[in-house]
Parts: sequence; C-alpha cells; structure tokens
Amino acid sequence: MRFPDCRHIILQNIRHVMVVTAALSAVIGTLSAGATNIVTYTLLDSVTTTADELIMTFRRICNENDRTNILFDLTSSNSSFTIYKVEWTNGGVLNEPLEPFSLIAQGDEIEGKSSRWHISLDFPFSNAFHEEDVLLLTTDRGVIYCPTSRAGQLQRTIDLLRYDYEKELDSTKRSSRNAWAILGIVVCMAVVAGVIVGIVVRRRFVRKRKEIEELSLLVVERSDRNRELQAKIDALYGSRLDTLNMLCNEYFEKNESDRVKLSLYNEVEKHILALRDSKSVTQLEDIVNTYLDGIVLKVREQIPSLSAGDIKFLTYLYAGFSPRAVCIFTDIKIKNFYNRRSRLKERILDSGAPDRLLFVSKM
Repeated sequence: MRFPDCRHIILQNIRHVMVVTAALSAVIGTLSAGATNIVTYTLLDSVTTTADELIMTFRRICNENDRTNILFDLTSSNSSFTIYKVEWTNGGVLNEPLEPFSLIAQGDEIEGKSSRWHISLDFPFSNAFHEEDVLLLTTDRGVIYCPTSRAGQLQRTIDLLRYDYEKELDSTKRSSRNAWAILGIVVCMAVVAGVIVGIVVRRRFVRKRKEIEELSLLVVERSDRNRELQAKIDALYGSRLDTLNMLCNEYFEKNESDRVKLSLYNEVEKHILALRDSKSVTQLEDIVNTYLDGIVLKVREQIPSLSAGDIKFLTYLYAGFSPRAVCIFTDIKIKNFYNRRSRLKERILDSGAPDRLLFVSKM
C-alpha cells in the first residue's frame, strides 16, 4: 500500500511500529475505502516524571484528495491507557474519523515506562480550517483536547501561560499574605515584649527608687540617732572628762610636788569609781541599747541565766571600752579579763539564743 507524503513519519530509535490497516479491522473497526489510520510508538529511554500523565501534542493538519489528515502525538508516563473515540470539531461541526478508531495501550512493554505515540487519522474533507477547531480524545483518563490551528495553538499556549501566571500569582499572593501575617505576628510579639520589658523595667526602677528613698531615710534616721547618742554621751561623760582634763593640766603644772600627785590620784580614782556605780552603768546600758538596737535588753530576755555582773561586763564591752578600762571598772586583772570574756562567749553560744552570734560578734 502506498502512503501519501503528508503521512510519512520519520522516527529515530523506534522499537515497535504498529500499522493499523484493513488487515487490523478486527481491532479498530471496519475501514472506509481508501482511508487509513496509522499508529506508531516509541519507548523512551528514561521516565521523566513519576505521575501518570497523558499529554496530547498537535503536529499537523492537511488536505489530501478527498480527506483531511490530522497528525498528533500522545505521551504516556508510567502506565497504560485506552482511547475510546476521537472527534474533530471543525467550524462547529463534530466529525469522526473516516474509519472508527480506538486504541488500547497496555502490556509489560509499556507498563511503568514512558512512551510516545504518533497517530495519524483521516477525517472527512474540509475546505476551511478555523481558529476554534479542536481535536477531542475520549480516554480512560478523561477528555483530552488540543486545538488544530496555529491560532488555536497560540491561544492555548497563552491560556496555559495565563493559567500558570495566575497560579504563580496566587501562590505569590498567598506567600505575601503569609509573610505579612508572620511579620504582623512578629511585630505584635515584639510590641508585647517591649511593653512587658518596659513594665518590668519601670517596676524595677520604682522599686529601686523606693529602696533609695528608704535608705536615705535610714541614713537620716541613723544620723539623728548618732547625734542623739553623742549628746547622751556628752551629757554622761562630759563633766567627768572636763574634770579629768583639768586634773591633767594641773598635774603637768605641779608635777614636782608629791602632795599634788597624791591629790590628783585621789581625784582620778574618785571619777573612775563614779563610772562604776549602778546609776552610771544603767545610763551606759541605755545608751548601748539605743545605739546597738537594744542588744543588752535582748541578752537579758534570751539568756536569763546570766548574772548582773555578766550583764555589766557585757555593757562595758558593747560600749567599746578597752580591756584595761574594763578591768578598772570591774576591778579585775587583765589576764582574768580574757578568761572571763572567753567563758562568757562559750556560755552565750551554748545557750541556744536566737541572736547568740550577734551577741558574740559585738564582744
């Protein structure tokens, strides 16, 4: 059988060729006189996609003798397919091939592989091709259509590009909205964090300011108490110190006379004895309690087992007198002073008093 030039297809690496002619009428139906459908396919070397796709590509349309020939390709990925019928819309008129056409593409040779099918079909003669002409394939994967005019192909390309553009634009808009939403969330979180930090910093500032004010008040109060204590000390010891100062001046002026020395010794002894009487000790204890936050009073309350002599000894120590001065006031020897202070510390530590460490630290 002789094929027209417009149907001649040159393919490289064709592994299988199937020519559908009158001899294969049992597969695709009874042939019309002179009409021929041609189907060839090529197995591709590699699978280009993992999805099951069936893509139709228009190749050519032409008139020959009393028929119109349409040549197109089908690319199948990974699986078999079935074409139930083919129709061509020309000028609003639906045409079927001159010979009924159907195709079942299945088998181990194409299953799981990519194949490209080259199909040539003859339709009734048409003396005019239109932009809206479309080739329709009804398959097991749905209806596939492809324009058969250049303008239609261009319009389809434009539609695909528009569809891809709109799809990309929608994706971009979604991404932009998501980005703005994320940015808004981040800004809100930053604002909330800033507000929280501001509140925390303000509270800390207010607290620090209050602490500074309290410390200032304490300093002022401590200064007032120190002045008050100084006044009490001056009132208690001022006259005696003045007397001692006078005696010292007199001693240096008349130090050559033994009678004067004895007289001065007696005066000093009289003043020392005055500091040892109960009235002076009570006044000294009040001063120590005022200056050291009632330390002698706390000793009396927490360690009632201490004697009056122990309380008097602690009063002199808390008042800051030197060991020799304490020895003169308590009429003991210097070595006995250290022994007594050591034993008194042990008794205080063993007493279990809540403020025992404070009592010992001030001795």
